[in-house]
Amino acid sequence: MTETIDVSTAAIERRLDLAADPERVWRALTDSTELTAWFSQRAAFPTDVGGEGWLEWDGYGRFRVRIESLEPGRRIAWRWASNADAPIEGESTLVEWSVEPGPRGGSTLLVRESGFVRPEARSDNVAGWLSELDELVAHLAEAPWQRGIRRTYELRSSPARVWDAFARPEELAAWWGGAGHLEIRPGFEGWWDWPSEGGRYAMRIEVVEPIEYLAWIWATEPETSLADAEQVLRTEWHFEPRDDGGTNLHLLETGFSAPKDHEMNSEGWDSDVLPALRRHLGEEVAAAAPTS
Repeated sequence: MTETIDVSTAAIERRLDLAADPERVWRALTDSTELTAWFSQRAAFPTDVGGEGWLEWDGYGRFRVRIESLEPGRRIAWRWASNADAPIEGESTLVEWSVEPGPRGGSTLLVRESGFVRPEARSDNVAGWLSELDELVAHLAEAPWQRGIRRTYELRSSPARVWDAFARPEELAAWWGGAGHLEIRPGFEGWWDWPSEGGRYAMRIEVVEPIEYLAWIWATEPETSLADAEQVLRTEWHFEPRDDGGTNLHLLETGFSAPKDHEMNSEGWDSDVLPALRRHLGEEVAAAAPTS
């Protein structure tokens, strides 16, 4: 079942497993030049607790930033104004970053943004973090396949209808093709059961934010637990409403440790999985619109 929670102004929490080592990730988060390579177009990022600076995006303006806490190489928290050219003392949110060694090498990056006072501000940042963290993955990648898979699928169905196709286990099984007991709630661990694809695949539901965002992780080796798997992928979905009542369904899958799996999943999403979703929703099957 789906756990129904009020996420209108709740904190946004995201996690990335990266191939880059913690020191490399830390530079990408705190150096002004690095930040302009994946985050803002221009930056004057402060370096000490209490220091103030700014981040600037073309078309959006300049946003003031202040460092609230700092543990060099491991944790940083900065507060930024919610509106361009506005003081931090007005409407603002707190962004907290944590960088740790990853369980399979590389790094685990945690980001948490809290303090939203308007639902629309949070909703904008749900989409924003999906895009910006994707840019971070690409910035740190040493090979094209390490950038992950990003797709946008234009669906006629409403976000609520598309969400149900994911969040109702019986619907998910109908088009996804797997079997087994599933519960779409944060922390649920189970198995995708695909006998035709080699057996069961361990998975865990990470984030459930109706009807905007859903994320799970899964092991690519059959009959292998998440703890023992050599490769664990993170699959994220953003359900963006369109003015015509339809949905832009954004997919981001990261964590690849080999080009073969990246190539196989890229083809699988486009030729098998997402066409099956379209058929389940009663829509014509069309090609995906890759965004990276």
